[in-house]
Amino acid sequence: MSLLSADLESLLKEKVGQLVGAELQAIEREIAQELGSSVALIREVGEYIAEAGGKRLRPILLLLAARLAGYQGPRSVRLGCVVELLHTATLIHDDVVDHAPLRRGRPSANARWGDDASVLVGDHLYSKSFSLLVEDNDWSVMETLARATVSMTEAEVFQLERKRDGGVTEADYLRIISQKTASFISACCRIGALHGKAAPEQLDALTRYGLEVGVAFQIMDDALDFVADPSRLGKASGTDLREGKRTLPLIATLDRSRGPDRERIQSILRRRQLDDGEIEEIRGLVVTYDGVGYALERARAYARSAKEHLAIFPDGEEKETLVLIADYVIDRDR
Repeated sequence: MSLLSADLESLLKEKVGQLVGAELQAIEREIAQELGSSVALIREVGEYIAEAGGKRLRPILLLLAARLAGYQGPRSVRLGCVVELLHTATLIHDDVVDHAPLRRGRPSANARWGDDASVLVGDHLYSKSFSLLVEDNDWSVMETLARATVSMTEAEVFQLERKRDGGVTEADYLRIISQKTASFISACCRIGALHGKAAPEQLDALTRYGLEVGVAFQIMDDALDFVADPSRLGKASGTDLREGKRTLPLIATLDRSRGPDRERIQSILRRRQLDDGEIEEIRGLVVTYDGVGYALERARAYARSAKEHLAIFPDGEEKETLVLIADYVIDRDR
């Protein structure tokens, strides 16, 4: 796609608005309703999180997959709310584990209310999402989300294990992001497909599309941590380094570097806390060895593969928009 990132983003917003804009608004209203509680702290934290917004990528994918599979109706709105509540819960818990001070350019929930309140509100959102899931009463959907949730939590522990060991290979990294980020995005696409009249091969195609879009999305997110403008990224640059995460640009740099540069990177990474100068030094070496370039090529390959899975569907607005999402995932600058 030859469109510039800003043009692609504008076109994608227009397409999404035309196709599922009304349903997204309904999801927003349902999220606001589900965040209500007789407990003041839950309401306060919930409203703060809701105001932060977000791309709503997961419900968008669910809605588009459902339409592509031939379904339009209220279940998509209800389950769009389910996946967004569940996603929000994972973000809150991630920020606590990572001691992250910012989320989408604002103080994170844990920075503002503390770890204890954040963990408990995250647990409440998990519970809310599964309560709605039980009300929907579709075992195939329940199984899909349950498997994705188990996969995500396993990946979190595996990531912590690798972080403590001090060594993360590219295979380890791909396992982590496939299970942690991509499995949930894949589940959203699969749930949408389960709504409609998708044949088994179409269900499999949308599931695989979501998995590979999810991998591309996370690789790009990790690459942007090294090169994006922090004011647009919504978090401080070098956040992954500060949190001790070895992502693909750094893994590629370690594989490519030799001698003093490699030794210097490894020496810095052995420290428990990195200062700003050390962060900038590693970022400079990642640029020198084109670790970000390597990561971008890998992300593009996953996005291309994701789009190929859509070939099984007839041409139409929904298919075109899913293709645009795969393109945007690797062209975005934040």
